[in-house]
Amino acid sequence: MTKKILLVEDEALIAESASLLLEDEGYSVTIAYNGLDGLAAARDEMPDLIIADYMMPRMNGLEMIENLQQEGIVIPTLIVSSIPQDKLPQQSDRALYDDYLGKPFLDRELLRAVRQLLANGSAK
Repeated sequence: MTKKILLVEDEALIAESASLLLEDEGYSVTIAYNGLDGLAAARDEMPDLIIADYMMPRMNGLEMIENLQQEGIVIPTLIVSSIPQDKLPQQSDRALYDDYLGKPFLDRELLRAVRQLLANGSAK
């Protein structure tokens, strides 16, 4: 069965190139270009994995994931950001996502993270 990935990324070039890479690997990819659209797509699609940029318009990636979790929707999540992981908001935010990938990232790094999260599922 084809695994579904929700890619939430406001930079169109990154979203399109990552989507093509993932589709070439056999995944079904839905793209949302901001956090609010990502929230709606996650509810509708119920993907196997969410890849979300941290800094986005309308709602950041962590807020989007937190909203889903408050609704009881827990999906393995990879946060991508040009902000170093140790500079992301602290408190309980680390529990919101399962892995982090710094931008810019290599194709092989993205694929490694995706394969690992899909194989292991959520760490929560």
